[in-house]
Amino acid sequence: MRQIGDDHRDRKPGKCTTWAPMPRRLRGRKPGNGFIITLLAAVALSGASPRPGSATDLLYILQSPSFGGTNPAALQSAQYEKSLRDQRDSSAKAAAQAIAAPDPNQQFANAIISQLNSLVARDVALKIANSQNGDAGTIQSGSVSVTYVNADGQLNISINTPSGSTTLSLPTGD
Repeated sequence: MRQIGDDHRDRKPGKCTTWAPMPRRLRGRKPGNGFIITLLAAVALSGASPRPGSATDLLYILQSPSFGGTNPAALQSAQYEKSLRDQRDSSAKAAAQAIAAPDPNQQFANAIISQLNSLVARDVALKIANSQNGDAGTIQSGSVSVTYVNADGQLNISINTPSGSTTLSLPTGD
């Protein structure tokens, strides 16, 4: 049995219609059944089911001793991280200063000071080395002292600095 609208031949000439024939698989269904079925399937798949609402109390435990907490590990961790940052910053600053171009005037002054120190050290060393049997003395420069005694064919030299002392014994050949 044929229904109206199954075919384009049932249209009356001269009339404009916007109605299109319904596909055969949808004939006989009530409108809106697909939406309800889709909604029920989505609810079933999501695991949500109608049940009474439930809530729990939120509990916050203070961690930092600065705010009344009892966990010193959080504070120690923060202090450790801060000390690491400080070390990294200080080493970066030291590296930047080492890389910075030296001042030529300062290099010149350092070279002069080094040469003068060498000359003074040479004169002191010659005085000690040329000492005669029975000579003794002490030379003081800042926190460094040099004591020498030339006796019995032996020259004993003691150099005392804030970092320690050194003793030398040399034969004089006298």
